[in-house]
Amino acid sequence: MPAAQLFHRAIRRPWPIFAAALALAVMGFWPSFFKKLPDTPLPHHVHGWSATAWMLLPLLQYALIRSGRRSLHRYVGYASVALAAIVAASGVYVVRMMAYKNMTSFRLASVKFVWLDLTGIVFFCVLAGVAIAAARQRDIRLHVTALVASAFIPLEAALERLFVNLLPSLVPDFDAALYASLIFLEVTCAALVLLEWRSGRVRWPLPALLGYYLSMHASLTPLATSRGFQSFSDWFAMAGRSGN
Repeated sequence: MPAAQLFHRAIRRPWPIFAAALALAVMGFWPSFFKKLPDTPLPHHVHGWSATAWMLLPLLQYALIRSGRRSLHRYVGYASVALAAIVAASGVYVVRMMAYKNMTSFRLASVKFVWLDLTGIVFFCVLAGVAIAAARQRDIRLHVTALVASAFIPLEAALERLFVNLLPSLVPDFDAALYASLIFLEVTCAALVLLEWRSGRVRWPLPALLGYYLSMHASLTPLATSRGFQSFSDWFAMAGRSGN
């Protein structure tokens, strides 16, 4: 089947993309989250389960459309606004916890994650908003493409853990896993953009996602090693805490 037809089919029936992203996320977080639920702090529970629900949401919505339950599909879409807000707010809180811990046990990789995760949360909010607005305007292609891009945001952290657990000789720590994950996502995004271009109509979320990961790849080390951003990370960790 030609590549353009494959992409058109993926847009009409996108569930394999979302199912693959969900499977990778569960595999990546299985050892550190799903396998240790009783020992997991509450903020991580909120963020982990809400992010999982967000990745499940497109599969549920696709099933509702296929079964003709459009009114329920619409109500679930309205509820997804609250879900996206929970994902974003809990994500900011978890990043703040990481930044606070990094003040007493400094790792340069954690400073990189502060920049990557905060910008990723902002980009996630933009993509979620675009997906919801596109659905209201009945721009299904933009709606699906924005959802696909939004599902990639939590996938980056899962891939880091997968690489560390499955390829310890090639990816010995999270700093190496960070760049391995970025390269994987850059290649994947570039392939999707190429398929979209060959289909004759490129929508902006996937090229923007590719540009985002490339910019992260270029900026993480210079920014994390700068005193200015390290000071911001410390300020962010302490913002709102008593005695600050």
